[in-house]
Amino acid sequence: MDSLVFLLLFFSSFPGAAAVKTLAWLNAQRGGSVTIPCFYHQEYRGSVKYWCKGSKQTPMVRTDSSQRNDQVSISDDPAHLVFYVTMRNLEQEDTDIYWCAIKTNKEKDVFAVLDLKVLAGGQRVWTESWMSAEGGGSVTVPCYYDQRYKHHVKYWCKGFIWELCSILVRTDSAPNKGDMSITDDPDRLVFTVTMRNLQEKDTDWYWCAVEIGDTADYGAFLPVIVREEIDFTSVVQHSEDGPSRSNHPPTEAMNTTDGSSKPADLPKGRTLDVLRHSVLALVYLICTIIAMIKTWIYCRKHPVVTNNTVKPSAF
Repeated sequence: MDSLVFLLLFFSSFPGAAAVKTLAWLNAQRGGSVTIPCFYHQEYRGSVKYWCKGSKQTPMVRTDSSQRNDQVSISDDPAHLVFYVTMRNLEQEDTDIYWCAIKTNKEKDVFAVLDLKVLAGGQRVWTESWMSAEGGGSVTVPCYYDQRYKHHVKYWCKGFIWELCSILVRTDSAPNKGDMSITDDPDRLVFTVTMRNLQEKDTDWYWCAVEIGDTADYGAFLPVIVREEIDFTSVVQHSEDGPSRSNHPPTEAMNTTDGSSKPADLPKGRTLDVLRHSVLALVYLICTIIAMIKTWIYCRKHPVVTNNTVKPSAF
């Protein structure tokens, strides 16, 4: 899947999404924690940020409040145009939609929505919620599995649709394939995939997978984002560019079942916005063509009667 098309699926696209962006959805493990990045336009650098839950958008935590919350915390990093929300000790009832929100002087605040699903545990295969790296950098992904699959073949698959993903590397073949490698550690019930020299085109959905044999294989997905290096001085007022390049290490795990680390920046938004409009135009064109075809088929099946003479309908 093209990396930018993937990002269209990845970003939330509600009103205000041009001003604030986050991931469209995430999975997290019960009892674990997750850190969500909320990227914003620089005009909101000094604004109050907050985090809401549910369709009623109930505020949970705000950057202008000193009230302590052991389960949810928020921190703003105006230097990199991002604020972070960390949720801890997750339970299944935490499964819901959440909102990155920013107070404005306008009639409505700006926001972006995220769909969070807390997994109950007992998964056959599981991994991080998401990971990120800078262009030219590398990322190492741990893929955990149930002990019953100690001696099964493991593989790394790329693509949004599980049934159609492309297998990139397997444990029963050469462990190194170009800039990619896979190693299995049955004693620790984990196999590890390393991707090096990452480019923007590598941004996509990936799957940690275990080969079962006669039945369907098991897999766990995660998005891997390769962000561009952005010169902060080039980000000007009213631009649609995303956040500047972070000073974090090149490879960062976005969250784990036993802790979390700060996420890194997403790619620039200008190209994404252009592509978004292009994709919408393409979808509109396709829908129009489909409607025309259906109309033509309907007219062929239901001829028009004119002067007692049956004539096919003209399209």
